[in-house]
Amino acid sequence: MSSGEDSGERNPFAPPPPGAPDQPWRPRVPQPPADGPGGERPEGEQSPWGRPQPEQPAGPKLDPSDPLHRTARNALLCGFAALLAVLATFPWVGFPLALLAVWYAVTVLRTPAEPVADPFAPRPVRPQVPAALSALITGGLALVMSLSVFALQFAYHDYLDCVNSALTKEGAQSCAVDEPAPAWLVTMTEGADE
Repeated sequence: MSSGEDSGERNPFAPPPPGAPDQPWRPRVPQPPADGPGGERPEGEQSPWGRPQPEQPAGPKLDPSDPLHRTARNALLCGFAALLAVLATFPWVGFPLALLAVWYAVTVLRTPAEPVADPFAPRPVRPQVPAALSALITGGLALVMSLSVFALQFAYHDYLDCVNSALTKEGAQSCAVDEPAPAWLVTMTEGADE
């Protein structure tokens, strides 16, 4: 390894010469071997390793201080909470949460994007849009499921009330005779009692 005396360059690992002023610490930039014939690089061409590489711009992130980002986050939380509440047989809790999630998600999606200077440049995806779309899907699914439960309870209220007030299993089975109900509902209520 050359000490740098032949090429006029100083060895970066060598200590500074005596009497040199103190310098602040800087990270070392790797220097690849010269590309030209005889170890020379053509004039005017600078090695890409000799310059610090520009940092790549980070993608957009959710900013808690931005009201639109907070709305998207709240929509996503409400959507998942509504879906879990409906699946845990609490549709009266899931229904308002689902309405809130859908409202928040639609509010975020209807907000116009910031104008760009170049109209032909591809528009970057706003970071709150995926969260709002997920909230719209989960909130909409929870809304449909909770409305289905409410419609089922309204349509077959007499049968379900008879099953809930029956003291014995035979009494619950006789409810299907007194109050007409579809076979799948009878099977589901009998399975829930076991």
